[in-house]
Amino acid sequence: MKKIFAALAAAIMISVLTTGCFGMGQKTAVATGDEALSQNAADYEDNFEGLSNYLASFGYINPVSDNENVTFVSMDYELVGADKGRKYTEQTKKKATIEIYEFNLKSTNATADEVLKSVKDGGKFAIYDLPEVNHVYLSNNGKYMMIYTDKSINEDNTESDEYKLRDEILTKFREFHE
Repeated sequence: MKKIFAALAAAIMISVLTTGCFGMGQKTAVATGDEALSQNAADYEDNFEGLSNYLASFGYINPVSDNENVTFVSMDYELVGADKGRKYTEQTKKKATIEIYEFNLKSTNATADEVLKSVKDGGKFAIYDLPEVNHVYLSNNGKYMMIYTDKSINEDNTESDEYKLRDEILTKFREFHE
């Protein structure tokens, strides 16, 4: 009986580690249409799809699943207490990875409260026994969280194209429905 429980626990742990906050999920498309042409945040709904389409209007991400050159996966957003989450990789302007999460600030759980507080306090968070996640940002309204990963950025070289692009993306992200 103990062996069965140990095997089950090991399978669950492997599943969490491989599909957890950083894991692969099903590809899903964000609704697109006429609004995808606008670069005015007020033209988009204040929700996950609106934010995704807004960032896509600048070419930062491509939330359309039928584009072979752009990949994204749905995340296990519950692990950070979010309501939605998606990881965009191999983006159109830069080979950066951008993760976006949406939180329901009217009804957060203890995990969301802990993650959001940690990000507000230091721009990073840790869950379970997983490595700490750095380069984490909140939108000005506090409803959205972004993890921006680009290993080519040299924090001391603020004039590099990579550094400037991250700042540009973060400005648009933070200002969305502030």
